[in-house]
Amino acid sequence: MQGDLTQLLGQNLLEGRALTTSREYGLTARPGARVYESRESGVEVLVDDFDRVTTVVLHFSGDYGFKPFSGMIPGRGGTIGRRSKLWAALGRPIAGGAEDEWPFPYFVMRAQYAPDGETLLRLVLGR
Repeated sequence: MQGDLTQLLGQNLLEGRALTTSREYGLTARPGARVYESRESGVEVLVDDFDRVTTVVLHFSGDYGFKPFSGMIPGRGGTIGRRSKLWAALGRPIAGGAEDEWPFPYFVMRAQYAPDGETLLRLVLGR
């Protein structure tokens, strides 16, 4: 079982449990950017100048050369990348429209959808 990506937020990606999780997902540095990624896992991690994780992006549609993320959606969101399934699992978002947003105690999750308004393109996790 792979580590919980929400637990990376605010942690130094190159130390301790965050480093272990990084290795579990096969994250590698993108040359010339403050980004680590695993196109195979559908995961992208943005870090600040001190290598602290600021944002985690989970890709669901194979966009930008990423394979679809196949893990559990954070916050008990299940595994099916559909708006209706997210709403059923997580309840109504606090913000809706082109993107939905759910606040959790230690992170915020934003869902971005395809033009059909139902198909999940990516989830953006931040603080």
